[in-house]
Amino acid sequence: MSEEQTPRGLIDLVTRSLGEKTSYVFLAAVGLTFYEVILRYFFNAPTTWVHEISIALTATAFIIAGSYTMQRRDHIRISLVIDLMPPGVRHWLNILNLIIMIYFLTALAYGAALQAGKALSVMERTGTASDLPLPVTIKTLLFVGVVLMILQGVVQLWRTVAGRE
Repeated sequence: MSEEQTPRGLIDLVTRSLGEKTSYVFLAAVGLTFYEVILRYFFNAPTTWVHEISIALTATAFIIAGSYTMQRRDHIRISLVIDLMPPGVRHWLNILNLIIMIYFLTALAYGAALQAGKALSVMERTGTASDLPLPVTIKTLLFVGVVLMILQGVVQLWRTVAGRE
């Protein structure tokens, strides 16, 4: 693990811990999908709920993976232009990138909060045969995940401005 990836504060520790624990959710989704395939093709007894749960589990893992990837600095970047720049310019481009990212994530958090609020007010459900409360859960988790990404971005911006990254 490089120095950049080592958790150095509370936000880093929370992000890293949640990300590592949430990675097992992908395994659960694969297991449920395997269960569905066995029931459907070997016993001719498909379920009505496995697909919805698998999608919700995968969405949950992806939501948390955003801040985890940011903490590790493993997110995808198009570094061709930045790598050609001298270190001083690269430093300021990284700061600008983090500011734009935090602005975008703040707007996304606002929209997610509105959607989560509406979903919570009516306890929005899937409307399918199983009628699970997945929309309210995923919309609320999206808001939480985006706030965690904002916090991770602010930590990285602080460290970058202070010259620690």
